[in-house]
Amino acid sequence: MTRHYYRMEIDEFIKRYDAALVAAGLSNRKATEMAGVKEDTTRNPRRKGTSPDVLSVIQLAHVLGVPPFHFLEPLGITPDILSSAEVEENSLHNDEELTLLRIWRKLDEPKRRSWLLLLDQSASDSSDAA
Repeated sequence: MTRHYYRMEIDEFIKRYDAALVAAGLSNRKATEMAGVKEDTTRNPRRKGTSPDVLSVIQLAHVLGVPPFHFLEPLGITPDILSSAEVEENSLHNDEELTLLRIWRKLDEPKRRSWLLLLDQSASDSSDAA
């Protein structure tokens, strides 16, 4: 599921990103190439108002020499939010969870969505049987 952000949030992200491009003397194409991310990372927010991939944004921030939160903050991702997460709840509990995480990280976005739909359906079937 793609999260749509308020246009103001996306506009601020784009404004900060464009200013960092100018400061670094790079084009969007060159910056995305150097970061190893797709150009759509910054095109889709402009065209569709969709959220950019967070990991891609972080990679772009490193290429452009700005702190990642400079780009992430307009998207609602702040150090406060990340530091307030429950460590125990978000940590791995066993080897099976680690295996699932490794599989997840190898999947592309369409496969992840398919997998989530399958798991959701499986959970629904289990709760209906109970």
